[in-house]
Amino acid sequence: MKPIPYNHPFRVIWNLSVLTAILVFFINTFYRIVFDSFSVDAIYVGAVCVFIVDAALNFFTTVKIGHIKYESFAEIRGRYLKKDFYIDLFSAAPIEYVLLAAGAGIQPDSPAQTAMLALHALSLVKLCKVSRIFRELGETIPILPSVWRLIHFAYWLALTVHGIVIGWLLIGAGEAHRSAGDQYLRGLYWAITTVSTIGYGDYGPDHDSNIQVFYTLLVELFGVGMFSYVVANVSSLISNLDISRSSWQRRLEEINAYMISQNIPKDLQERVKDYYSYLWTKQKGVDMTTALDGIPGGLSQEIRLFLNKDMLSKVHIFKSAEELFLREAVRLMKPQVFLPGEFIIRQGEFADCMYFLAAGEVLVQINGTEVARLGAGSTFGEMALVTNQYRNASVIALNYGTGYRLEKDDFYVLRTRYPEFDRQVEEITKERTT
Repeated sequence: MKPIPYNHPFRVIWNLSVLTAILVFFINTFYRIVFDSFSVDAIYVGAVCVFIVDAALNFFTTVKIGHIKYESFAEIRGRYLKKDFYIDLFSAAPIEYVLLAAGAGIQPDSPAQTAMLALHALSLVKLCKVSRIFRELGETIPILPSVWRLIHFAYWLALTVHGIVIGWLLIGAGEAHRSAGDQYLRGLYWAITTVSTIGYGDYGPDHDSNIQVFYTLLVELFGVGMFSYVVANVSSLISNLDISRSSWQRRLEEINAYMISQNIPKDLQERVKDYYSYLWTKQKGVDMTTALDGIPGGLSQEIRLFLNKDMLSKVHIFKSAEELFLREAVRLMKPQVFLPGEFIIRQGEFADCMYFLAAGEVLVQINGTEVARLGAGSTFGEMALVTNQYRNASVIALNYGTGYRLEKDDFYVLRTRYPEFDRQVEEITKERTT
């Protein structure tokens, strides 16, 4: 049996369930406290069952804190017992109902009621885990950090607004002649209008009650601070929601301004715009030649192998190649984008590289006459490198495509170090010369 990975889909769904259970438990507990309702209900039992299962699962789930991972059962158990076990124990154990079962019931204003309220409050220590659960989810769910912060804030805001409603009812500001549900609904209405700084005035503090007036002042101050926080974060969120697109648009504006200032012909301007539009569609503005800069060599090679797996599976030279060759080849190759009608190679020019076609189709011409068409998985340009001569054909892109460029020096390095690659290059050259 292996531990459950911290980022397993089941664990992500479970953490979301725990957050929901904590929210429901918090709302339900204080609602029952303020209205002296101590009967066992399905909401309470369901939340406690979630907490019990969560405590058990934590003994079998790996933990990741920053770059440190706890993956063996011994490490997981040791850390859990030192950190969160007692929080889960107090929140999961239905201690108050043990007290309820031991007595003949809970009488208002009795010591038993005081003990019940204290035990209810003790169960709320589960709130201490909310931020940690959000942090774990933030590392596994691909959401922008600014969006995730707002979700985290909204969760705590829901808890706070409920607490404000309970406080409003406890100080006697509710309409006692109404039912519990009606009192809570009107308290919620007052809390939301006050916190959001709307304040219609149809529900307000008793002017003869200093505690209600003071409580309202505190809530209004909280609302002002919350409003400022939300406005600041929403504006930041909007400006950073698609930072790649914003950066890309600025880049396009610079290029357009340059082409206009230099009187570049309209058709060339359109081709440049088409090129950048295609890049955005395929790469979302990320330059793959620099995106992996700064990442350690071994990890960078793993990423390159993953990104190029489709191309490696199509190109004949790579299909049966050894892993060491593939790792060095993907490190040396440079990604290329081909536009319709573009001359990738011109007949008669000096040979300084070869190409691997990953997607698209190219036309091969000799003296203006079509001699072949090559599709994804093809190689071209290697003959002139092998013979050390000028290009004997032109290669033109027929549609949008992607590929990789291998420089002449790197080509010779691979041939020297890997005899199998050298042999296959010789075979391809002979086939194309016959």
